[in-house]
Amino acid sequence: MSSSASSVLRVRVKPGARRDAVRWEAGRGWRVDIQAPPVDGKANDRLCAYLGREVLGVSVRVRAGASGRDKLLDVDATAEVVEARLRAAAGEATP
Repeated sequence: MSSSASSVLRVRVKPGARRDAVRWEAGRGWRVDIQAPPVDGKANDRLCAYLGREVLGVSVRVRAGASGRDKLLDVDATAEVVEARLRAAAGEATP
């Protein structure tokens, strides 16, 4: 999917998880569990690949927070599209 619209997504990442997954945490926001370890950018690479290819279907890049768990991501889709696809992946009707 190609889109001229883009948005910024705030997520909290848990590297070294059992499996890759996305979920909504009430009062905290989106959390993304990533199997890759937080070593040499592996978790960031997997985060962008997982969200970009498997969940959202668009390009995803780390804008801020590369060395921390809280990140801002640039996403090549509108905020509405991102929210809808995250909810679907998390099995949530609404966050």
